[in-house]
Amino acid sequence: MGRQPLRPPGSTPAAPASGPAPAAQDVLQALAQVMAPLLRLLLASGADYSRLSAELKPLFIEQACLELHRHGQRLTDSAISVLSGVHRKDVRAWRKGGLGQRIAQEVSPAAQLFARWLASPTLCDAQGAPRALPRLGSVDSFEALARMVTQDVHPFTLLGELLRLGLVGIEPRDGQDWVVPNPEGFVPAPGSRELIELFGANVADHARTAVGNLLGEGPLMEQSVFASGLSAQSTAQLSELARRLWVQARRQMISEASRLYESDRGRADANRRMRFGAYYWEQAERVQTPDAARHDEEDAA
Repeated sequence: MGRQPLRPPGSTPAAPASGPAPAAQDVLQALAQVMAPLLRLLLASGADYSRLSAELKPLFIEQACLELHRHGQRLTDSAISVLSGVHRKDVRAWRKGGLGQRIAQEVSPAAQLFARWLASPTLCDAQGAPRALPRLGSVDSFEALARMVTQDVHPFTLLGELLRLGLVGIEPRDGQDWVVPNPEGFVPAPGSRELIELFGANVADHARTAVGNLLGEGPLMEQSVFASGLSAQSTAQLSELARRLWVQARRQMISEASRLYESDRGRADANRRMRFGAYYWEQAERVQTPDAARHDEEDAA
C-alpha cells in the first residue's frame, strides 16, 4: 500500500482520506508509462536525468507540504523530509529560497480577444465559424473587438500578437485590410514557447483530473475511446472525425463559457477556472513474428 503521512506528536489528527490510497508499486508502474513520452521530450530538448532530478526536488517538497496541510499536520523540516524523501538540508534550502511560489499566469489579452471572436454570434457565419473582419472601424471590426476586450493594449499590438501566433492573417479587400482568422484556431509552431506553455497547462490539468479520480476526490470527466486492429486508412478517417467533433464541441464550450463569464463578472465567489480538452493518438501495434514468438517461448522455458 502507499505510504501514509506520519503524524508528529501533538499534531492535529489527519483528516479522513477520500478513498483508499493505491499501492505505491502500482502507481510507479503506471507512472512509468506516463513518463516514457515525457522523457523522450526531455532528451530531445537536451535535458538529462540530473537536470530533471534538480527540478523534481522542489516539486516533491511542495507536494509534501500540501499533503501534510491536508492532513492537519505541522510543516516541520523533518515531516516534509520523511514524506518526500528529500534530505532535510535541501528542505531548509527550499525554505530560504522561497522556491514554492509558483504563480499561475493569466490568459493573455490576445487569447481573450480570439475567444470572444469565436463566441460572438454577430462575428461568426451561419456555420458558427469566425468570419473575416475589417481591420478598422467602430462596429463589427477587429479594432472594435479589440477595444471591447481591453483598453490597456492598442489594437495594432494585439493584431501583431495574433499574427505572430498564427491565429490570423491579413488580406487586402476593397482598398482596406481585413483580418482573416485561421480556421484551425491556435496552432503554435513546433518547439515554440507558446506550444510548451500549452503542453504544460493541458497535460497538468489532465493529470490533476485523473489523479483526483484515483484518490476518490472526483468524479470528474476523464474518458477515452480505444480501438485496435485498424488499418492506416481507418485511423486516418477516425483522426478526421475527431477533429470535426472537437471543432463543434470547442465552439459550444467557448460560447457557453463566455456567457457564464459575463454573468459571473463581479461576484465574490467567481474564483474558479476550468479546462475542457480532447486528444487523439494512433500508432502501429507491436506485431510479433513467428521467430520472435519462438525465442520468447525458449526464454520462458
